[in-house]
Amino acid sequence: MNIQEYIASGILEQYALGTLSSGEEREVLANAAQYPEIRAELDKIEAALERYAISDAITPPTELITDILKKIDDTKPSVPHRRDDDTSDKSGNRFGKFLSWLPYILLPLLLLTAIWGYFGHRGNKESQEARLKLGEDLTDCRTERKQLRDTINFYRAAIKFVNDENTRAIAMEGNEKLPGASTTIHTNSASQITYFAINDLPVPPEGRQYQLWAIKDGTPQSLGVFDISPDPIMVDYVPGLDAYAVSLEQRGGVAVPTDIRIVGAVKS
Repeated sequence: MNIQEYIASGILEQYALGTLSSGEEREVLANAAQYPEIRAELDKIEAALERYAISDAITPPTELITDILKKIDDTKPSVPHRRDDDTSDKSGNRFGKFLSWLPYILLPLLLLTAIWGYFGHRGNKESQEARLKLGEDLTDCRTERKQLRDTINFYRAAIKFVNDENTRAIAMEGNEKLPGASTTIHTNSASQITYFAINDLPVPPEGRQYQLWAIKDGTPQSLGVFDISPDPIMVDYVPGLDAYAVSLEQRGGVAVPTDIRIVGAVKS
């Protein structure tokens, strides 16, 4: 089993949120018992859920109990006038007294039931909303973590690529139309991969865009238009070139360069 992929799948969060089937829950528990890393991650998720639930605990409204107590007062039985010629026997009197006190016996039970029902319903609703919110937060965190991991892996690969003995760096500098501009081509003949890095390049005027060119035997070949980016841009590998160039064109690019701004010669 790939433990990290299993943890990243989100099944532990689903277990903690109670959205798995009984069979899936047994599987999670079995894996947690077998792999300490899974058990530790599950404990963290459950602890986070508990902290979230405690932080969002809701104090019951005071008017709820007040309303229930008022209803109890409204249902108090009136004391009946005893008739002098009452012929009820003792068992009838006992039964009548029991009936007269029955509301006082039942209403506290009704009070507890009402409170329990209110908080049970409110608690279930709030708990469900809290679980959904926490689930969304955990999903966002996992997405951000994956994006960060992908970025780190990209730069690790880029550093390895640049330091490879088969990678050549071709410096490109701005001409008199764009003094001070600087870009670099990193090309590897063994892997046939080429990256274009923007070092110092001003934002183009509105409606215009930079375009990269590969020049071979005096003929330019477009490698595509690009926007200013802090990350290296992968472009087509073209062998046997004389130079690379960057022109400033109408947005969307052109078939033939019209305004060359940056040039870098490929030295043999």
